[in-house]
Amino acid sequence: MSNILFLDKMQQVIKSYDSNEFIECVQTKEITNNVSELMNDTLSVSLPFDGTIKDASYIAVNDTKERGFSLYRILNTKDDNNQLSFESINFAVDELDNFIIKDIRPKNRSFSYVIQQLLNDSGCDWVLGVCEPTTTVSSTFYYTSMKESLKALQELGAEFTFSVEISGNKISKKIINCYKQIGKVTNKRFEYGEEVLSIVRQQDRTNIVTALIGRGKGEEVGDGYGRRTEFTNVEWKKSDGKPLDKPKGQNWIEYPEMTAEYGIPSNGKMLPRKTVVVFDDVDDPAELLQKTYEQLAYYCRPLVQFSTEILGADSIGNTVSIHRGDRGYHYQTRVFKVVTDYTTGRVQASLGDNLSGNSLNRQLSQVQSNVSELNDKKTTFYESTEIGKYNDDIVRGAGANGGSIYLVNGIEAGVSNSRESYEQVFMDGPKISESQYFMIQNSSGISFKQCNKGKWTTIKDAHNGESKTAWTLDGIFNADFIKVGTLEGIKIRSISEDFVVQINDGKIKFLKREGDSEKEMVAFAPTYKNNDLRGIDLIQNPGYTFAVSSKASNGGLLSVLEIPEDSTAENRKYNLSGIGTFAGDSNFKGDGTFVGDVNIKGNLYVNGVKIDTNGFKGGTLQVDNLKVTNKIETNILNVSGRTDTRDLYVNGVKIDKNGGSSGGSSGGGGGGWNGKYPPEVTSDRDKRYWQIWAMAIGAGFSKQAAAALLGNAQGESDANPTADESNGAPGFGYGVWQWTDSSGASSGRVYMINLMTRAGVTDNPDTIKAQFKLLMWHAPNGQWIAKSSYPYSWTQFMTLTDINTAAQAFVSNFERPLDPHPERSIWAQEWYNKFVNLGIPSGGGGYIAPISSPITVTSEFGWRTSPITGAQEFHNGIDLVNGNPNTPILASADGIVVSAADPGYFSWYGNWTVIKHADGMYTGYAHQSRVDVVAGQTVKQGQQIGLMGTTGPSTGEHCHFQFMDEFYPSSSAHFHNARDYINF
Repeated sequence: MSNILFLDKMQQVIKSYDSNEFIECVQTKEITNNVSELMNDTLSVSLPFDGTIKDASYIAVNDTKERGFSLYRILNTKDDNNQLSFESINFAVDELDNFIIKDIRPKNRSFSYVIQQLLNDSGCDWVLGVCEPTTTVSSTFYYTSMKESLKALQELGAEFTFSVEISGNKISKKIINCYKQIGKVTNKRFEYGEEVLSIVRQQDRTNIVTALIGRGKGEEVGDGYGRRTEFTNVEWKKSDGKPLDKPKGQNWIEYPEMTAEYGIPSNGKMLPRKTVVVFDDVDDPAELLQKTYEQLAYYCRPLVQFSTEILGADSIGNTVSIHRGDRGYHYQTRVFKVVTDYTTGRVQASLGDNLSGNSLNRQLSQVQSNVSELNDKKTTFYESTEIGKYNDDIVRGAGANGGSIYLVNGIEAGVSNSRESYEQVFMDGPKISESQYFMIQNSSGISFKQCNKGKWTTIKDAHNGESKTAWTLDGIFNADFIKVGTLEGIKIRSISEDFVVQINDGKIKFLKREGDSEKEMVAFAPTYKNNDLRGIDLIQNPGYTFAVSSKASNGGLLSVLEIPEDSTAENRKYNLSGIGTFAGDSNFKGDGTFVGDVNIKGNLYVNGVKIDTNGFKGGTLQVDNLKVTNKIETNILNVSGRTDTRDLYVNGVKIDKNGGSSGGSSGGGGGGWNGKYPPEVTSDRDKRYWQIWAMAIGAGFSKQAAAALLGNAQGESDANPTADESNGAPGFGYGVWQWTDSSGASSGRVYMINLMTRAGVTDNPDTIKAQFKLLMWHAPNGQWIAKSSYPYSWTQFMTLTDINTAAQAFVSNFERPLDPHPERSIWAQEWYNKFVNLGIPSGGGGYIAPISSPITVTSEFGWRTSPITGAQEFHNGIDLVNGNPNTPILASADGIVVSAADPGYFSWYGNWTVIKHADGMYTGYAHQSRVDVVAGQTVKQGQQIGLMGTTGPSTGEHCHFQFMDEFYPSSSAHFHNARDYINF
């Protein structure tokens, strides 16, 4: 499991992942076939969409054994179907190309010295790590980039890698490592033809050279160079550990085994195939012989490339040996490419000859031989390797877009040890690693497979990839989809042969087999009116029950909509179960049963009469056993009977025995508390008072007024929680928080419970919730009597912002004791200090749009040209329409109405409603044609509060919708853009 980091453009870490969180994570490192080029190093990743990294600039992979990461610069980002994909390259090659060396001219200096001078002169923030080469450098670096300078050093006998160290969330060090050769010489042996090796291709053996004449630097004479250095007098012996025998006096070096295999036949023996190679920078004969041998080791054999999965991810550059017993020779080669899939842990290594480029930087003479054509021939003439034995023929260009066909043997597919043909693979690209779609033909039949391009790199990947056989050899057709021209009179029979699906006469029919006949149960058919498609009819035949069901947790089916089998055109029946939502105007004919909550978004009509806040007259509305007769009047339902507790909602407002669609709410309050306590609230006493605080804030109280409740509650209940007011009298003061006798025998408790019954409070009377509801009913219904010393109404008390005034107003106007209680102001202040910084409890769950969709914004928040006066003005709200000029206006969140049917500023808003919410914000709704709420009323989110109109100065029906942090804002700074709260 590798650690993978995403970084921003400043190379700061944004987020960290483990490799197992990725859909795909493939790293490719390749030592280039041109010695002057730096290593190719790329990374391709994809993972589920994550907005925090969509704009990332770099990816770091913890893939080194030493302390460090490989860092990649992101080139391409793709966001497709909730999946992010990134293509990236090693950032060092790109970054170092932008640091310029002005003028460095070393003479016989060490590699480490030269690299350090280059780093200092360029001004980059890289440092030198490992530096292995011991030879000296004499060269000129004049106005060239750091990247090109490293490439020049690489030509002199070095190879480079790059890594970074990350501390905290940023890169702390960028490191260049310089090696004589990346990797190490190992004792790993590969036998040519083993299953672990897969040959890719072998090039034209007629271009093999089995002996080389090496020539070095020429002598400077006059206008050029004269005689060149040779190694004629240098002797090599295998007995001395040299790779070949080369006697003195011989100016070429030969590979005898290769001559015997690939030489020129002459008079019964094989002569060496010779050519000349020139090294202009070598003037030492011994060094010249060594370099000539290295070229010979490459040219004396056919070029072959292998792949294996038995080497690790750190094997790049390692040297291994490959042996071929049937040819009697062996040679050493490097691992030049490693592809690591971090999501699967799979590592694919390529070794042998890197055949991916057009040349391999060979320094062959173009004067004394015709080998100038050698590279071209080696990259254009291919032959299959022992086609009869290995069956590795790749047919190119089988498809119009470069697809190919691969003939596979049993070894390659991993199904046997046989080299006989096993299957044929068709793909949409020129090779497996560049293909996405595959068709496989083998003894099982034909199957189709697909993967993300690049995920599969070998034929075994394609063979083992998940698929479904589409067509078996015995004729069973099992395709996932069929594209055809025309199908007529189709019948699909189930395996049991009890049921048939028939497509005919423009219908999809479901038939039941009964003996030799087929009886239609139900059919789907399109319906037309005036040749226009209007919908789909589901046609049920008599004698069958039709149901739309959902799957239950036990695996069974739960019917949601059911048409019973005895339903007929003359006696229509249906059953609906669950919480239902009806949007728009709906018509129901026949006897229907609704089980569950019914939420009607739109208009509800009973016997042709619309039910809304204006009233319902005539007819009978029945929901379960709740019957509402005669009318809804002054927002109160007259109930003739109720035996069930199911709920009916119209336009988001609950209609039950306690009240109508926008008023008559029995208990009030009780919201605002989410059932949780802040971590600072731990004692039972504090928890009790936190509930009161939270419910008060949720009901629209100011924080100071909420604290006043707590100070008075403390005065009533904390002194003696079981005491009554006096002589068993009821707790008329804030004794709703205390009970005189939990057994219910005391008249005080009985009186309180009677009050709750009168108020319609059905909660457990011993709970804070029930007692708070009682307070919210009790106060505005006769208990609150404003006095001249504190001339505030109940709703005005709720908005007071002075703690002492609020506490004493409650004592005087609600409790009216014989003696004053100044101490309750002190207690209220103490509760305020304790709770004010613990957050405001929310009972609304955010804000919603005040009208139904589809919503159009006709005028945005901010400065505009007034449509009324033509002058520049600050538009302190946002104007909304939805195509219905009489659409209901809905409360954007839970709260308390602080103003209703108020003309507002200079009658500018027409019929204007303002609601205060738990977070201290106010929402305003202007220009209404009708207002359905009154000041002091508690409303719920989505409840209808009026109808859209054009009252006041207005150019047409719309809802002017505002957010304010003050009731009457003192300046435009106290208005807020509704788009900051709601996504329109």
